[in-house]
Amino acid sequence: MEYGYTQQLWSPPRGRTLEEVRAFLQRMGLSYARGIEHTAVVRDGTGAVAATASLEGHVIKCVAVDPDAQGAGLTATVVTALRQKALEQGLRRLFLYTKPENLEKFRGLGFYEVARAEKALLMEDRRGGFDVWAEELRAPDASGTIGAAVMNCNPMTLGHLYLIEEAAKRCGHLYLLIVSEDRSAVPAGDRRRIVEATAAHLPNVSVSGTGQYLISSATFPDYFLKDKSRAGDVWTDLDIAVFCRLAEKLGITRRFVGSEPFCPVTSAYNRAMARKLPEKGIELVELPRLEQGGTAISATAVRKLIREGRWVDIRPLVPEATFAYFSAPENRQRFLKRDV
Repeated sequence: MEYGYTQQLWSPPRGRTLEEVRAFLQRMGLSYARGIEHTAVVRDGTGAVAATASLEGHVIKCVAVDPDAQGAGLTATVVTALRQKALEQGLRRLFLYTKPENLEKFRGLGFYEVARAEKALLMEDRRGGFDVWAEELRAPDASGTIGAAVMNCNPMTLGHLYLIEEAAKRCGHLYLLIVSEDRSAVPAGDRRRIVEATAAHLPNVSVSGTGQYLISSATFPDYFLKDKSRAGDVWTDLDIAVFCRLAEKLGITRRFVGSEPFCPVTSAYNRAMARKLPEKGIELVELPRLEQGGTAISATAVRKLIREGRWVDIRPLVPEATFAYFSAPENRQRFLKRDV
């Protein structure tokens, strides 16, 4: 860092510093993201903010340098400060989302492209990290038509089981990816264990997590988008790009989804996949939802029953592993605390 600059690290910034960072980012055409845990700030000789970058979990975000300070190495300074903080916390891999035109800037700081869409670029600071993850998912005996389904299963219902069984009939091997992000009412590890137990009778199905690559629309960082109303579309495009890269690695040519009569976000995502996946040689197969009494079975309805204290009434809607899980009072209490 050049002479005349000073560096600070806030965990997180508060008061006047927070307001200065917000105002600085706004001048740079960015916004301060919610959930930030650490922020590195570089000030010039007058005390004004000249550069900043922030960290939430394993994601670097809100990186900006004053145009008048370009060439002083300040991007490297703030990013390095966050890397050091991440190491202190035991994080060994970092990601960042940015505009595609920033590719070379961050490549020079040791970040590698994972996937890109028209308006967004996902990078990581581990060379070949995506390829390692894909190989960890690979089923050695996968053959024939290779399919995939990505599910949250919050919690798993008979509707999910129906979709899995129908998808398994339509391919030689099915990669079943359960969302790893732990922001649902049922913890991520529990969701995956329930699915593994329920799908154990299907020899051509392998259950894995989505890891840190396939993300949820709820946490897509939109701080670099001028038009925040398009964040959902940008997330959709980027998430599909990540999936297409995974499909190329694993030979996936068919993706299965359930019809979506309840959630407009998921419905829009399915329509986007129907447009984009065929361009990469991937067929989208939309299966009708399993119905009971003329109504599609949904995890939303199951969560509502549990929330109302009627957890016993979920029995005709869920597989045995789900019912057994909620039969434990401690699991119901954990669910109620997280179901916000």
